[in-house]
Amino acid sequence: MTLNRLFVPAGRFLLRFFALALVISSPVLGFAQGSEDPCQTGEQLFRAGDFEKARIDLQLCLDAGQESTDILLPLTVMAIRTGRKEEAVGYSGRAKAIDPQNVEALYWHGRALLEVGRFQEARLEWESGLGIAADHLGILEGLAKLAAADGEMAKAYNILTQLQRSGMDEPWVHRLMADITAGKGLWNQTLVHLNDLMVMEEPDLDLLMLATEISLVAEDMDGALDLGRRAILLQPGAASYGAIGEVFFARDETDSALVYLRKAVELDSEAHRVRFNLANVLEVMGLVEEADGHFRAFLLAEPNDPIGQFNFGIHLQKMGRLEEALEHVSLSVILDPSLLSARVVRIQMLEILGRYDEALRDIAYLRESDPESQSELSEWERKIRLSRESLVAAHHEGQFHLLHLVVEGSDVWKVVLQELAEGKDFSSLVVRFSMGPAAAKGGDIGWIDPEDMVEPMRSAIMGLGVNEISPPVETGGLYHIFKRIP
Repeated sequence: MTLNRLFVPAGRFLLRFFALALVISSPVLGFAQGSEDPCQTGEQLFRAGDFEKARIDLQLCLDAGQESTDILLPLTVMAIRTGRKEEAVGYSGRAKAIDPQNVEALYWHGRALLEVGRFQEARLEWESGLGIAADHLGILEGLAKLAAADGEMAKAYNILTQLQRSGMDEPWVHRLMADITAGKGLWNQTLVHLNDLMVMEEPDLDLLMLATEISLVAEDMDGALDLGRRAILLQPGAASYGAIGEVFFARDETDSALVYLRKAVELDSEAHRVRFNLANVLEVMGLVEEADGHFRAFLLAEPNDPIGQFNFGIHLQKMGRLEEALEHVSLSVILDPSLLSARVVRIQMLEILGRYDEALRDIAYLRESDPESQSELSEWERKIRLSRESLVAAHHEGQFHLLHLVVEGSDVWKVVLQELAEGKDFSSLVVRFSMGPAAAKGGDIGWIDPEDMVEPMRSAIMGLGVNEISPPVETGGLYHIFKRIP
C-alpha cells in the first residue's frame, strides 16, 4: 500500500482554501486597461471548482509576473487534484521560496512531495510547519499517518491526540487510534475509540463485529452481547449469528450459543471459524459425535490452524483415542512452536503412552522456553525418569502393560465385538462402554504380572504380543477383554 492512500484526498483542504481571502490587486501591471484580470477570474474559477479554466487564468497571471503564494498554492492544489505531481512539487516549491514562513506553503509542499514518494522530505516540511503553527490540522494529520506507516505507533498516537485537541475529532482519527491501541493489546482503550467512532458515524456490520470481538478480548461480556444484538438487528445472517454465538459461548450460555452457531453454519458452510466454535460448544455439551464431525470439517478447510489441531487432539483424547490425539497435538506444536499449552498436553500424552524419552525431550524444550516454571518442570522430569526406570524393571520382571474393557450383558458385548471388528479404537470403546474403574483413562490398568491374575484371564493374556487384543473372557455375567500396549 502506498502512503498516498493513507491521506484524505486534497478535496477536504480545498474547502479550506476556498475560504482564504485571496486578495489580488487590480488593475494588475501587465494587463491592458479595461481587460479582465486573469488573477481575479482565476481565483473565482478556483473557488467555484472549475479547475481547468482556473489553471489557465492563474498561469497567465504567473506569466505576467504576478508570482505569489496566492497564485502558486491554488495551482499546487489543482495539480495534485488532477494528478500532475511533479508540477505540484514545482509550484509549491516556488511558493515556499517566496515565503518560507508561510505554513500553508509548507503544508502543500509537503503534500506534493508525498505524492511523488519523497516521504522524508515531506516529513521535514511538515515538522518545520508545525514549529510555526502547532495546531495546523493538515500537518498534524500528515505527520500522524506518516508515523503510523513507519511503525512509530506511540508517536502517531501522540500526534492524533494533539490533532483532537486542535479541533479535528473525525471518525478516521478514532479508527486509527483504535488500530494503534489494538496493536499494543490495550483492549479497553481500543473499545473507547471504537465506541466514540460508532457515536460519530452509524456503524456497519464489520465495525459492529470488530467491536464485539474486542469487547470479548477485553472481557466486557455485557458490551459484547449488546454489540452482537445490534449486529443481528442491522444484518441478520451467518456473520452476525456467528458473532453473537461466540459471545454466548464466552458467557458460558451454551444453549444459546448452540442455537446461533448452528444457525450460522447452516446459512454459510464456509464460515470456518464459526464451525470451529460450534464444535467446541458441542464438545462442552457432551455431544461428542456431532462435535467430531464439525472438528473434522474445520480441519479439512483449515489444516494449518494450530489451535484447531490442538482442540481436536483434546477432543480425541476425551474419546479415548490417545494415539490419534497425540498426532494432532504434535502437529499443533509443529505449526506453532510457541504454543506451550499444546506442548504440555503432548508431554502428558507421551507419559501416558510410556514414550518417556520423547516426553523428556519436550520437557527440555519447555525448560528453555519457560524459565519461570523451572521448579515444576524439574519435578515433572524427575517423575518421568522414575516411570521410565519402572518400565525397564517391569519388562525384566515379565509384566504386561494392559488396557482392560469390561461390560455387563451380552447385548452390549455384541456391540463392542462388532465395533472391534470394524477397526474402532480400543481405548475409545473402553471410554464409551466399560464399567471398569480405569474407563476414564482408556482402560489403562498399568503393569500387570500374569501370574497374579486368576484363570481364565491369565491364559487370555499370556500369549499377547504388543498391541494385540485378547479373546473375550466371561466370568459371572461380565465380559472382559484386554489389550497389551507398549
